[in-house]
Formats: sequence, structure tokens, C-alpha cells
Amino acid sequence: MFSFISIEFSLCFIVFFCLYWLLGARPRLQNILLLCTSYLIVYLCGKLPALITLLIYTFIIYVISACINRSKKPRIWLISGITITILQLILWKYSDFFSAQINENSDWFRSNIDWIANVILPLGLSYYSFQAISYLVSLYQLRNSRQIAGQPLSLSALALHLAFFPTITAGPIARAYDARGLTDISGQPCGMAAQIQAVERRRILAPAVALCLIIMALTKNWWFSGWIGDNWVDPVFANPMQYQSLEILAAIYGYTLQLFFNFSGYSDLMVGMGLLLGFRLPLNFRSPLLAYNIRDFWKRWHISLSTWIRDYIFIPLGGSRGSCIRTQLNLLIAMALSGIWHGNGWPFLIWGLLHGAGMILLNLSDWLYSRLRHCTAEQARDSLSKSGRVGKILSIIITVHFVCFCFVFFRAPTLNDALMLLHALFCNYINVPLSTNPFYFFSLLLLAWIAYPLLTRLTKQLFQRAESLPRYSLIVPLLLLLVLILICAPAGIPGFIYANF
Repeated sequence: MFSFISIEFSLCFIVFFCLYWLLGARPRLQNILLLCTSYLIVYLCGKLPALITLLIYTFIIYVISACINRSKKPRIWLISGITITILQLILWKYSDFFSAQINENSDWFRSNIDWIANVILPLGLSYYSFQAISYLVSLYQLRNSRQIAGQPLSLSALALHLAFFPTITAGPIARAYDARGLTDISGQPCGMAAQIQAVERRRILAPAVALCLIIMALTKNWWFSGWIGDNWVDPVFANPMQYQSLEILAAIYGYTLQLFFNFSGYSDLMVGMGLLLGFRLPLNFRSPLLAYNIRDFWKRWHISLSTWIRDYIFIPLGGSRGSCIRTQLNLLIAMALSGIWHGNGWPFLIWGLLHGAGMILLNLSDWLYSRLRHCTAEQARDSLSKSGRVGKILSIIITVHFVCFCFVFFRAPTLNDALMLLHALFCNYINVPLSTNPFYFFSLLLLAWIAYPLLTRLTKQLFQRAESLPRYSLIVPLLLLLVLILICAPAGIPGFIYANF
């Protein structure tokens, strides 16, 4: 199976990297090489049906974008493009559900549902489906505002935008044009259209930072995520009734960390590869486990998805322009749809509703505080975290626990499994012996949580100073460290957990 963190891909990327920069004086040839490589990776992931499906989908989006730019009724074409994308997303996400509903006499459909799912899979990949929607909406908005930037991408540029291999399987969800809240590692807007169509010579961006990101990505995935999953999470979630309450609590904490290390690791890897190729990709995580409330958490976790939900679900529903009740309803609907996007079972819907309910309670508490203290809404916002160091630490602890317990529904295969684990958590504290030492894991978590803010600051300082240091003072040691990690890595290749959602 193809993997971005395999030794085979690493060797191939080195060859590709050298060839890519041999063409450095010809950005158009670099784009052709990028596009061919991206399509090759699509082929390796899903074979010929995947590649054909992506080609057809790209051509459809290109035709619709041209019609949006030229037609007298661009809104109709915009709705058509969004409808086509949503229908194929629904068909892919719920293919298992649809197949279960087919009459047993439908032998042909039942025998071909796996093949159909494999064809729809690449087309339904949410990353470039979401990129296509944001591109079409941006074109429509730019045409209405009569900006020059409203000119659609050429077919080859659009194909590269949708198939760009650092984003096609693991995200982040890149936008063709700049978006509020979506920035690169230096905090700058990072629309892909201008970067793809640039005619000036590209250069490697922040090579020391890129290598740091790649090293962190490999460490997170190979060492942290894999160890936590194998030793503390997977055994407990597989059979929670045989574990003691403290072990179950350790598994709940552990899964949040496992998912964070795995997903942020893959995102760091893609951002690092993008920098090495001269592209600035949006940063997807900004210390989410230091969030002081659930609203702040979604500004730090899977940022490319949360901003997409804000721009293309919450705001079109009315956003916060209506009454207070309507605003909270829009918020709940947006988060429920986010849950449904992750999967077709009740646990994902409950996970989305819980996050929506958490945001609503937070908004209501801000409103109540403003009334009781006779202050403005802005002054009442995040009042607990603003009350002092103790208040901020308390707010972070509450937020992290809320996120961890919500992720129980995210991890459990079914609703019954989630409820069984929660039942075991509250009931297995007596007459159930410990089979592991959860206090050891809790100690590691506490030390990591204390060191987390310091590590975050050190990482930011490293990124800020990396380019001011002599180039080889960091690059050579980082390359040696990268080789050491590859040599000493545990056996096996950890999968991308979020690909299951």
C-alpha cells in the first residue's frame, strides 16, 4: 500500500526533488512534472479507475468554472457544481449504507458495490472536493465584485490545484485564493492560484524549517502515535469491559493524543514537502491542546476544515447575522454536518452535536456573564481564561477533557461500543484488576502537558530564527537526524487515521 512515510517514497521523493529543481528556471515544466507525479500517486492509491475519475471530475469543474465566468446566469452553474460535488460525496460516504439497503435479489449491484466504491473513493475524497467547492464559490464572488482575480484557472492549473500530491490524501484543504484565518507557517495568506501560475523562478522556502517539520512528522507518526495506539488505546477500545476504570481513562486521553500526533504529523509532512517544492501550504494545527475553550479549539484544530465549515456552511446558513437563537441553530447545524461528514454512523453525528452544543453553551455563558456583570459582549467573551493564570489553566483543563470525551464517539465503531466504554469507565473501578500501569502513562501525560507550552514557544523561535542562521549550521545536523530517525524507526508503517473519516 502506498504511504508518504515509507522508505520507498522517501527515496523516490529525493529523485523527484533533484529533477524538479533541475527545471527550476522553467516553472511551467515544474508544474507539468508536479501534475504527472500527482496523477501517478493517485494511480498508486486507487489504480486506473481512480485516475480516470479524477480526470473527469477535474474537466467538469473546469467547464463549470468557465461557465460561471462567462454565463449570464452564473448562480445556476455554481449550484450545479456544488450539487454534483455533494452528490458524489454522499454516494461515497454512504456507499456501505446504500449497499445494505439494496434488495438481496440485486445480485449485480451487490457484486459490484466494492468496485463502485473504489471508483467513487478518489472522486469523493473530501480534500479536493472541498477545494473545488471553495474555488467555484470564490470565482462566483469575485465575478460579482468584478475583480481581475475572478479569471478562472487554466485546465492544467486547475488539475494541479486539485491533484497536488502534498494535499490530495492528507490535506490540508488548500484554497485557490486567500481566505481569512487560513495562513502558512509564517502567518501569511497562501492562496494556491497565484503560486501555481507564478512565472518567476521558484525557490526552496525555509529549508531548515521544512526539514524540522518533516522530522517532527516522522517522530509523531512512527514513535508517538504508534506507541500510544498499540499500548494504551487499541487494546482497551477493543474490549473495554476487561479493563479497569483508570486504564479506560488512559485510553480516552491516549486516543486524543494518538489522533493529534498522527494527523498533525501528516499535515506537518505535507507543509514541509510543500516548502521544499517552493509552495506555501496552510498550517492545519496551532497547538490545539492548549485551547482555552471549544471555540478556540476549532481555531487551532484542523484549521483548513473549520474555516471551510465557517465559510461554506455556517455563513451561508445565516451565520451570526440573525437573532441569537438562529445563530445558535446555525452553529448546531454546521457542527452536526461536520460530524456527518466524518462518517455515516450515529457516533459521528453525536460527536458533531456535542461540539455544537459545547459552543452554544459557551456563547450562552458569555451572554449571561455580560448581563450579570453589565459589560459588553466582547468583554464577556472568554471571561474565565481572561480572569488570570488559574482561570486560564482551568479553562484549558475543561476544554481538553471535553474534547477527549467527545472523541470516544469518534473512535468507537458503533454507538453501543461508545456507551459500553463509558459504562466500563464509571463501573469498572472495583473488582477489576489493573493489567497495565496507567499511573506511568498519566505521569508522561502530565509532564508532556507541562512541557507543551515551552516546546511550542521553542518551536516558534526556531522557525523565526532558522533563516537568519548560516544555511548549513542547521541543515546538515537536521539531515543527519532525519537519517537517524529513518534507521531507528520501529517496524511497520503507521497508517493515516483520518483517512478513515
